[in-house]
Amino acid sequence: MDDNERAGAVAVTAAQRPSRLTRLRSAFRSRDWLGLGIELMVVTLGVLLAFQIDQWAQDRRESRDEQQFLERMWHETADAIEETEWAMTMHGRFRREFIQGFNALNDPVALARLVATPNIGCRAAVMPALGFNDTAFQELSASGRLNILSDTQLRADLRDVVAAQADAEGNRQNNYGLGIENQRALNPYYVLGMDENDNRTCRMDWPRLARDPMARTALVRSARLHTLLWNKRAYARDKLAIAHNRIACTLGKSDCRDEVRQIFRERPRYDVIPPEARDDVQRSAQMYQGS
Repeated sequence: MDDNERAGAVAVTAAQRPSRLTRLRSAFRSRDWLGLGIELMVVTLGVLLAFQIDQWAQDRRESRDEQQFLERMWHETADAIEETEWAMTMHGRFRREFIQGFNALNDPVALARLVATPNIGCRAAVMPALGFNDTAFQELSASGRLNILSDTQLRADLRDVVAAQADAEGNRQNNYGLGIENQRALNPYYVLGMDENDNRTCRMDWPRLARDPMARTALVRSARLHTLLWNKRAYARDKLAIAHNRIACTLGKSDCRDEVRQIFRERPRYDVIPPEARDDVQRSAQMYQGS
């Protein structure tokens, strides 16, 4: 076969061979598109179902973690309220003692009664420190998982609690030096002793103190200092009560209340002496239960 014949045969063969487009069309027509569609649908549904199951499991874990956290916070806020009310009772009692002593300075009979009463006026620098029970919140906040709480208002309430507690503790530390100065002014009039159980006792020499202007001023400063700290504790107690009640209602606890009894409806003025601080220890403790 010569070259011309060979070239002609190649041309005939090329003409008879189907084109690429024809082959593609044939391949598309020969596909089982119904089967492919069903297979694609099954795969898609499987992936979506897997995502849904994973999301459901994650939601369950978060819900469980939230419930556990709320249970811890319910106990911790209840303990913190009790601690704070105890500190308030102490500040109110000490303030009342200093005012009682100051008001008796010009009354010899009243001074004689105070001399016979132990511990009156002896606690100018006694400022109860509290290890606030907020470890669960601090743990969650430090780990960046505070959003585990689905209630945004509860998150805000807990932040208010931490801010109020930090403010109260900061004021206690800052004013401790002032309490020491007041106690130095009163210290020359302390008469220390021991009772039958070897407990230390303290009595104030009120008649002699009445003649010392510096000591009289220390009485007033001590009363106002305990008033300031009482107000700080009371404001923190209000924030705790609000947060605790919201948690109790979320968990369906028996101490859930429709309205939370508060001492301050807004941030307290520190130049106002609360009348509650004049009450005795037992009455103060009853008033601040919030129930």
